[in-house]
Amino acid sequence: MKKIILTVASVFALSFANAQSYTKPSAGSTQVEVTFTPNLSGATMFALPSFYNDKKSDVEGIRVRKFSSDTKAMRYTALLKVNKDGKDAETEFGVALGVGVENHMKGADRLSTYWGYEGNVGFSKDAVKTTTIGVSAQLFTGCDYYIMPNVYLGAEIHYGLSVLNTKPDGGDSDTKFGLNPSLNPSLRLGWRF
Repeated sequence: MKKIILTVASVFALSFANAQSYTKPSAGSTQVEVTFTPNLSGATMFALPSFYNDKKSDVEGIRVRKFSSDTKAMRYTALLKVNKDGKDAETEFGVALGVGVENHMKGADRLSTYWGYEGNVGFSKDAVKTTTIGVSAQLFTGCDYYIMPNVYLGAEIHYGLSVLNTKPDGGDSDTKFGLNPSLNPSLRLGWRF
């Protein structure tokens, strides 16, 4: 009887400890995330968070979230990319920065729902010397679900305004304004520290 009681108590203690490790982030937590798209064709499975809703002008980066309280987080997105395809090809260059605020709501221990707003600015130059300068501001809502201790999957939708100025080499610049929703068909994969 004593062994049964100790076994049951151990199982409850282990279950309680395991449940605690899945809980949502709290004040002082830091998270890093990338976008994950299931792809079995052999192409890459990881991308990075997008800055603009216009897929032709997407600039992508990595996101870090820093929680100042149990319900509020600052999010910082940054990108620096340099790419050159071949000896005689032009170098592609891109740099962008973003900052936003997330407001997390109460919910289940493993599910963290939130809403917020963010602004971004970026510059890129492609292989044919087309330059793009863009700014965007957007509202968003999303959720994170902890699948194992300190690792989560998430999804997010945006509604925002973007202004992109594109200038081909030797051509006239073209400015596009966009006010539209964006739903990324990918999942976000993040790690909490």
